[in-house]
Amino acid sequence: MENKEDIKREVDRLYREHYGKLVASLVSFFRLSEIEWAEDIVQDTFYGALDNWSKKGLPRDSVSWLFKVCKNKTINALRRKGTYYAPWRDTHFPLEDRTKLDQIFLPGEIKDNQLRLLFATCHPSLSPKSQIILTLKTSIGFQVHEIARALDMKLEAVKKNLTRTKQQIRLQNLPLRVPYALHSRERLNSVHRVLYLIFNEGYSASSGKVLIRKELCLEAIRLLRELLEEKQIFNADTQALYALMLFNIARFDTRTDTCGIPIELEYQERSRWDGKLIRSGIKHFNAARKGEPWSTYHLQAAISSLHCTADSFQNTQWKIILGLYDRLLVLNPAPIVQMNRGIALFYSGKTEEALDIIKKLEGLEHHHLYFATLAKMNLLLNRREEALDHYLDALSRTKVEAEKEFLQRKILGLQSTIKEGQQGL
Repeated sequence: MENKEDIKREVDRLYREHYGKLVASLVSFFRLSEIEWAEDIVQDTFYGALDNWSKKGLPRDSVSWLFKVCKNKTINALRRKGTYYAPWRDTHFPLEDRTKLDQIFLPGEIKDNQLRLLFATCHPSLSPKSQIILTLKTSIGFQVHEIARALDMKLEAVKKNLTRTKQQIRLQNLPLRVPYALHSRERLNSVHRVLYLIFNEGYSASSGKVLIRKELCLEAIRLLRELLEEKQIFNADTQALYALMLFNIARFDTRTDTCGIPIELEYQERSRWDGKLIRSGIKHFNAARKGEPWSTYHLQAAISSLHCTADSFQNTQWKIILGLYDRLLVLNPAPIVQMNRGIALFYSGKTEEALDIIKKLEGLEHHHLYFATLAKMNLLLNRREEALDHYLDALSRTKVEAEKEFLQRKILGLQSTIKEGQQGL
């Protein structure tokens, strides 16, 4: 029988992977104004799982167990509230008709529910930021600190936004049942943004032991693939975003070593990159290129395609990448984009100019990648003391155990090199 720590880890994993799907199933039954009720039932289901499994061990099919318990809790809630309780008026069938209810709670039937919930929570009556925060919390099950990191917001600001948004939903009684094929255009940009943020959190986790949360990336790709099946909805931006994700996931197996420690791009084994995914990415990117004007997803996909198709780090077309970043900055002048442009400028040969630009950047003082970038540049310019200082700054700002290990190795190596140099004087 599994110990309690193993059970807790499994419940945490299932929570990350299935919270949004369970809420989506419930909310397709609830009116959107009662979304907190759905969240409460799902939370209670996971608390029950932790308690039950700690005593009896893991069930044979833990996912089916969650869906079944969640369904039963829903039926009990219906009985307590009565079939004519307001949140359930749009169900159009009595409690005793279990067929439709059962269908909603089949794991294989979740896809449409979750995609509908994505469009529903991206309601045009809400501000764009509120749409994204609510969707990440409700549809995907992001923790508040993950949302704060993804949107570069303070924790308290995210909490206040969620409270205000749910209050607005209740007061305005905003409906969930969105015929999204008809109302997609006004919501599609927000849905794209949410899927992009989900993938990014999986691609480079904000906290925890591992750098990559592959399940989040795969979920974002799955939902985007579902969206591409809706021919009335998707556009060139959808194709570009899908291509971007495929290019990035093609390198997954080489981004970390067997211990999960990051491997820098120039040291990745390119022969192990997934050629099939890269070719699929190129196919979708070529389809996306027909759309005008290009979006940020087009430009990022173009940059990723150049990395994926270069036969080596040294032979990467850095000057073309630099030009693409110049175009991207016009659409998105965020500090992180400016930093990435500076990296392209550095590898294009203008090392001192690039370093000077990145040193002057504002808004990344809390980001470990900013200091890791400064460290790497100084190291390549043989300025070991400066590199060491920046690696120490980076170490103090990451919450991911794998990145801490990576930075500590860099720091120990530099300290040893500096010490040997001093002894040789």
